[in-house]
Amino acid sequence: MSEPLSIFDDAPGVPLPRVVNFVKQVTHDVRNGLNAIDLQAAFVAEIAGEGEVANEMAKLRKIVGHVTRDMQALSSRFGELRPVVVEYPLPELLQGLKEAVEEEFETQAKRIVWEVKRGEGDIEMDYTLLYGALMEVIRNAIYFREGDQAIHFTAWVEHGNAIFEVRQSRSQPASDAADWGREPLASSRRGGYGLGLFYVRRILDTLGGKLDPRYDADSGEIRVRLLLPLKARRDSNE
Repeated sequence: MSEPLSIFDDAPGVPLPRVVNFVKQVTHDVRNGLNAIDLQAAFVAEIAGEGEVANEMAKLRKIVGHVTRDMQALSSRFGELRPVVVEYPLPELLQGLKEAVEEEFETQAKRIVWEVKRGEGDIEMDYTLLYGALMEVIRNAIYFREGDQAIHFTAWVEHGNAIFEVRQSRSQPASDAADWGREPLASSRRGGYGLGLFYVRRILDTLGGKLDPRYDADSGEIRVRLLLPLKARRDSNE
């Protein structure tokens, strides 16, 4: 007996630009609705005065705020990237990154081993974009961490590139690590959107860098490496 056809068997492929427009429109509409809920909650809290109702409205507004930020983050994964290149000291970048990770992942951050081999000097880049890419790779490592294994973050300078590497011991993934992040909306994590490493690749492409994720069968480690030139690439007409 043949299996019933899935509704997706004959579904047409949708061009990515159309998906991008759809995501932007949906997130825009949802955020408008969330803003209306936030304003209404603020109004209810004001007329209720101090007391239990006001406290509950404050909790509701906090929840709405978190969801709004999540929707904004989702939309930004598809937004146009316009880097503003500045010269920034590598040690300060890495120190700020470490502090941000410790704030977001208070418990899991204790299992991260930080090492800067040759991190002195400056790098020309868009701080916000590079910071976002590094945070995304670390989040990904934390979400997929197995057991109590440590996560190693290493940074160094080599052949005119700043190199950032995140590695951890893990069982061999079902898919080829080299293909991670090449296509959006493909995730093996429950509740994941499959946009994290896709966004990282977009950032590095914009900044003239490269994402190199690999699985080393000999060591049993996942290694995700970001390579970025110390000097930003310039257009020929500049």
